[in-house]
Amino acid sequence: MLTDRNYLIAQAAHVECTMPEAIDTTLPGMVSCLQAQDAYSDNGAVVLLEKGTVYTGEMQRALVNGQSRAFLLWTRAKTPNGVVINLASPAADELGRSGISGQVDTHFWERFGSAIMLSLIDDVGSALAASQTKGSGSGNNTVLAFPNTIQGTQSVMGDVLKLTADIPPTLRKHQGATVNIYVARDLDFRGVYGLKEKL
Repeated sequence: MLTDRNYLIAQAAHVECTMPEAIDTTLPGMVSCLQAQDAYSDNGAVVLLEKGTVYTGEMQRALVNGQSRAFLLWTRAKTPNGVVINLASPAADELGRSGISGQVDTHFWERFGSAIMLSLIDDVGSALAASQTKGSGSGNNTVLAFPNTIQGTQSVMGDVLKLTADIPPTLRKHQGATVNIYVARDLDFRGVYGLKEKL
């Protein structure tokens, strides 16, 4: 049984807010957002979180390869009246999906560009070696090969891939974007507010 619903924002409620700063997942860090509309009690009768409430959150880790959404945890809310609430609630998008979406940079050229260039150099070297043939009296062709150069190029390619293949993708989201806060537990305001009947 829920407590007095006049003072309660129940678990699974969504609060919409706007982010004044841009997001870049290259490094973990703090984020904030500004509540766009009043948030009402569970029975819809009382404004408990006013428009203009500021939310603070943390982005604790970067994306890993294959991910296209960033996990963000909202930790605190501060209302315009100075009421502070501890949240520990995750971010969600407009459809309620966990995490936030944005423009994802997979760093393809940073990860594979050097290896591709080295591979092209290797192919050109092999082609040049194959084209440098000498005819002999018996009609046989002698190919001038460069095994040390080819093996060296392949070794360098492997080293480059080891250094760059694990660069994680970066998600960027512009300032002014709208996100949702998924309320992870019941928020009880009985110790903060008091109600009186309107005359």
